[in-house]
Amino acid sequence: MKMLVIASSIGDTAPGKVFSGYIKRLIEKYTTVDIISLDQNNLIDSELIEVKNIHPRIKKLSITCLNIDIFDYYLAYKISSRADFESYDVVITMMSAHNFFPLYLGYFLKKNKQGIKWINYCVDAVPAPKGWGLSEGYSNGLIKMIRKFMAEADKIYFSNEVMLEYQLNILNGYFKGESGVLYTLPDIEPLFLPKKEKKEFVLLYTGGIYQARKVDQLLLAVERLVLEGINVKLNFVGTNPNSVDLSVISEEVRENICFFGYTRDLVPFYEEADVLIDIDADIENDVFISSKFFNYLMVNRKILCITGKNSPVVIFVKDNKVSGINFSLHSSSNIFESLKSSILKKNEVINRSYDILSNIDIVI
Repeated sequence: MKMLVIASSIGDTAPGKVFSGYIKRLIEKYTTVDIISLDQNNLIDSELIEVKNIHPRIKKLSITCLNIDIFDYYLAYKISSRADFESYDVVITMMSAHNFFPLYLGYFLKKNKQGIKWINYCVDAVPAPKGWGLSEGYSNGLIKMIRKFMAEADKIYFSNEVMLEYQLNILNGYFKGESGVLYTLPDIEPLFLPKKEKKEFVLLYTGGIYQARKVDQLLLAVERLVLEGINVKLNFVGTNPNSVDLSVISEEVRENICFFGYTRDLVPFYEEADVLIDIDADIENDVFISSKFFNYLMVNRKILCITGKNSPVVIFVKDNKVSGINFSLHSSSNIFESLKSSILKKNEVINRSYDILSNIDIVI
């Protein structure tokens, strides 16, 4: 069986890290796997497709007005007639909600060759649910687009069960194939870190704060802990300080908030931390699980997920019986109580399974 993988990214991007993880598993399992991508990875042999840099607003306007990204569509159409594509039995497309070249090329190859199997994996909801700031026109354009193109796939994968159900509802019967879930793979190995002796109780948040993910309630909870005389420190690593509004807390408490620049080596921060903080979007019926959560699972530290009731991460943890996870709603009082409980049990040993995601693969 000869297989072609078309990925929007395999490099050092959030989707690229996920896609490269699954591509490596495919390479280990199958003898002939060729890869096309829009960027590169030193550890994966791939063909680089050059794309023009088009402003995102223009691409969004194209989808809003025409129900397609005409730039990605034209590029996919132009190369879809290549003679070497005729030799493949399976094509696997890997896409995010920001690049549709893999989707279009998969569609054309499915149309051009009888008997080819097309599997599409998307790490994002298309479109994102209300609350993520998408215009109605753009969302409607995306819906019409996936009902035409994604509906032709033989199998589709999304990042969790809630997202998959959401997407199938949007496809609304247009899609007749199989479907499944491919969770975000961690890009670190399991870490068994000793606890550091220190005076303060350390919270760690890694990555960006943007759109519907908000940090104000966490800051207010930290302020309340400090005012109760608890020595607590909140570290942000790789977070733009301008995205964190410290004006919601007093100047006295701001001294307990520290910012560190982007780094690939998070081990020193993980080692110092007592609790790893994950924040979901503060909107109803969200469908995302943050990629950092799956990295956090690889670290022997407590995790606090600030999320909604019955959110995808809550369902994942319950279904997989993951230990060492606490949940809080998006309220400072709820976060405060959860953190205070963790502080009282600060010597608790975390002994969770690290092979939760080891057997998840793309099924051909």
